[in-house]
Amino acid sequence: MSYRVDWTASAHDRLEKIWMAAPDNAAVLRAANKIDYLLAHDPYRDDAVALGDERTFIVEPLAVDFAILDDVRAVIILNVWTIGYLTDQS
Repeated sequence: MSYRVDWTASAHDRLEKIWMAAPDNAAVLRAANKIDYLLAHDPYRDDAVALGDERTFIVEPLAVDFAILDDVRAVIILNVWTIGYLTDQS
C-alpha cells in the first residue's frame, strides 16, 4: 500500500528556489521525483534518519525533512535543502 506525498507550501517554495538556482536543473527534478516515489512506497525506509516524529531522507543533491501520517497514509515534506555538489541558495 502506498502513501500520498505532499509538500508544505514553504518546502515547495524552497524547492523552486533551489531548482531555479541550480546549475543542473534536471538533477534537482530527478531527485525530487525520486524522493516522492521512494517515500510513497516506503516512508519507513532504513536509509531515512528518524529524530522524534520527523525523519530526514537524502537523494543527492537534495535532502528533506518529512513526517508520516499513518492515519491518512500521507507523507508530508516539511523542509528541503541541497547537499553534495550544489551550493545551497537561501
